[in-house]
Amino acid sequence: MGKRIVVLGGAGLIGTHLCRRLLADGNEVFCVDIRDAADSPLLADVRSHDAFRYVQHNIAQGFAIRCDEIYNLAAPSRLRYDRILPVETLRMNVQGTVNTLEAARNERARVVYGSSSCVYGSRGREPSAEEHLRNTGRYMLAEAKRAAEAFHRAYRAEYGVDSRIARIFNTYGPGADLDDQRVAMKMIVAALRNRDLTIYGSGEQTRTFCWVGDVADGLVRLMRTAPSEQVRTVDLGSEHEISLRALAEKIIDLTASKSRIVHTPARTADPRRRMPDLTAARRELDWSPGTPLLEGLKRTVEYAEKELARTARTEMSWVEVNS
Repeated sequence: MGKRIVVLGGAGLIGTHLCRRLLADGNEVFCVDIRDAADSPLLADVRSHDAFRYVQHNIAQGFAIRCDEIYNLAAPSRLRYDRILPVETLRMNVQGTVNTLEAARNERARVVYGSSSCVYGSRGREPSAEEHLRNTGRYMLAEAKRAAEAFHRAYRAEYGVDSRIARIFNTYGPGADLDDQRVAMKMIVAALRNRDLTIYGSGEQTRTFCWVGDVADGLVRLMRTAPSEQVRTVDLGSEHEISLRALAEKIIDLTASKSRIVHTPARTADPRRRMPDLTAARRELDWSPGTPLLEGLKRTVEYAEKELARTARTEMSWVEVNS
């Protein structure tokens, strides 16, 4: 028999793939998001599914849904580091986390929290006070995620809530908004529009990019694994490193774009390297990503092409449609 599962942030990139996976596994899924589910092309064919429920709600406000499991992937969307909304970021991650943990406590539900690689800081350490002043937005997100993780540990210790934390590294794939600010989708959309691809600094800094379906699988495995201290916190991401310049060149080649690569001054405290440690994920979850970067990029480019064409059609005026 399937479970009643709540996916907070279910209309987002990872959330949509997770909802579809959980439905395919025979569960009843409650997709909770502040966005309209109709805005997600990947949820279009499941909105009429008998076991799919959509709830438009901001988890910064309390909620109660009878359930067995909760995935908390809720986060402010469309954020830019230089224009981030620090109050909303804190409210969503901190107050939203408390409300989620209270719901899990009341329902005796297991909860997985989607944290971020940003908790490791720019150099794998806590940021200094000076860095906080120079990079309020970026470090506010990191502090919000750290605070949320602390609440999970506190509810586990004091109330016995079965919570797990997934520190998610760069993720990409179909389902993202066209104006998504994650680097892979941002570059793909710019390339398809033949616009400049902007890289901060030399572009030699490396990142890893994990296919969204692989991340969703890792989250499900984390939820389903028997409770133990070893599964409380795991990294989820790819171990295949690529420089940002090499990524931009690969995307330009895949899209046959006329885009140029433009370098701008390096961002303060931009990490030279950001790499997950998958030791715990392999040992405890028997998980590692299986989608090669080139294959994933091709599929993401196909998705972005279709979405750009669909958006162009819906934005045509009545005169243009009937001319």
